[in-house]
Amino acid sequence: MCLAYPMKVISVTGANTAMCDKGGVVQRVDMTFLSDISEGDWVTVHLGIAREKISQTDAQQILDALTALDLVRSGEADVDHLFSDLIGREPKRPDQ
Repeated sequence: MCLAYPMKVISVTGANTAMCDKGGVVQRVDMTFLSDISEGDWVTVHLGIAREKISQTDAQQILDALTALDLVRSGEADVDHLFSDLIGREPKRPDQ
């Protein structure tokens, strides 16, 4: 299983690279798989390679879910507020 983290593009540094921020840590990311990346865009990054351009809303939902996982691992049980997009709605079931 692969886990890609949301990162915000801080600056495009070359044809296939950008500097990206992940919670205050800035790193160079390979952008070979993506096109039309600009400063301020959000991307998912796995092993230093950007995989997908995402919206800021999607990035925040992923970051909230990762925060919830960290809290649960440390023994915290109150994490519902980190899943506000799921509260009060019934999940769509697949057609049977």
